[in-house]
Amino acid sequence: MTDWELKEGERLDDLVRDGMKLIQRPDQFCFSIDSVLLAHYPAIKAKDKICDLGTGTGVIALLMSALGGRDITALEVNPVMADLAARNVKGNGKESVIHVVPCDYRKVNAYFPSGSFSLVVVNPPYREVGSGKMSENQGVAGASGGRLAMVHRADRTADLIALGRKYGMEPKRMRFIYARKGHNAVRVLLEWKYGGHAEMAVEPPLLIHNSDGSYTKEILDIYGKENP
Repeated sequence: MTDWELKEGERLDDLVRDGMKLIQRPDQFCFSIDSVLLAHYPAIKAKDKICDLGTGTGVIALLMSALGGRDITALEVNPVMADLAARNVKGNGKESVIHVVPCDYRKVNAYFPSGSFSLVVVNPPYREVGSGKMSENQGVAGASGGRLAMVHRADRTADLIALGRKYGMEPKRMRFIYARKGHNAVRVLLEWKYGGHAEMAVEPPLLIHNSDGSYTKEILDIYGKENP
């Protein structure tokens, strides 16, 4: 590990996994549980070339490196966040695994040819589906069998599936996330496969909190924390 370079308004938080730490800026963006759950969702293969769209602090890329990712490209359009992500990668000694690229991922084809990545992950802004330019991203995981994993609002699931199919991405796995038992789903984890067959596994629900408000055992396991 190297010395940490902190700038005004930044703080250094414990990421737990692999003893990693993370610089964050509350005035810009701080990661949420959504990023943590997404990083743990796809099964990472040894030869995967992974792309993290809109990496922010780099938290998803860092967590995926702790889960077996060995070739990760992290794209970020905000120069402040791209610099922060690069310092997080350096601070955790992950330069050989994670490459931060300051760019607009909606124009990714200007930087990488179609099929450059086998697994793409994205925790997008939760605006209305269709207001972005997903069509410009279709080549990112365009290799045969390329996968796309995303966390999004549960109430946009139908739109996500329809939009993915429009660009040749067939949904293969889906898991709904609930704040606690008895409530409606708040988020959905989805994984598509480019050119896949029309067959999807709907996985068991993921509960974040117990009835008393504490984290469930699965969430604690994901965070790498012990039960109190």
